[in-house]
Amino acid sequence: MFEKLPFYGQVLVMVALGLLIVALVYWILPLPSVKTLHADRDRLQASLEEKNQEIRRGQTIEARLPELEREIENLERKLGDLAQILPTSPETGDLLQAIKSQTDQSNLDLKSFGPQAMRPVEFYLEFPIDMQIVGRYHDLGLFLDRISKYARVINVDNLAISSVGGVPDKSIKATFTATTFVYDERDQAAEGAP
Repeated sequence: MFEKLPFYGQVLVMVALGLLIVALVYWILPLPSVKTLHADRDRLQASLEEKNQEIRRGQTIEARLPELEREIENLERKLGDLAQILPTSPETGDLLQAIKSQTDQSNLDLKSFGPQAMRPVEFYLEFPIDMQIVGRYHDLGLFLDRISKYARVINVDNLAISSVGGVPDKSIKATFTATTFVYDERDQAAEGAP
C-alpha cells in the first residue's frame, strides 16, 4: 500500500512517521533544555576552577616541601636539646650516675642521694634530691661549678657545710638539696583537652 502512493505521498508519510517518532522520543525521554545545559556547563566550569586552585595550592606547598622538611628537622633537633634540659621523666638513674661521676672527678665522696617526691609548679615538676658529700672545700667548689654546666638545669639549695674530723684528705661535709626539673606533659595534655 505504501508503494502505491505517489512519490510526494511517500515522502509525506515518511516525514509524518519521523515527526511522530521524534515526538514520542521527546515525550518519553525528555531532553535537557538549553538553560539546563548552560547551568551544568557553568557548574562544571566552577568545579574545574576550584580544582585548579587546589592544584595550584598543592604545587605551592610541594615547592616549599624541602624548606618545611628542613624546618621540621631543625625544630626536632631543638626539641631534643630542650628535652635534655627539661626531660619528660625524672631519669633518676641517669642523674645519679652523672652526679656520681661529677663527685668522683671532683675528688669527693657521695655519702647519700635521696630523691624526694616531685612537686608541681606551673608546666613543670620540681624534683628535689637531698645529697650529702664529703671532701675538701675547693673540691666542693669544683663540683658545684661542674654541676652548673651540666646539660640539665640543677639548682643547689640549702647548702650547709660543716667540718669533718679524723678523715684523711676530707675536711668538710656538705649537705644540700639539688633540684632538677621535669616537664609535666599531663598538665599540657589537660590544657589541650576540650
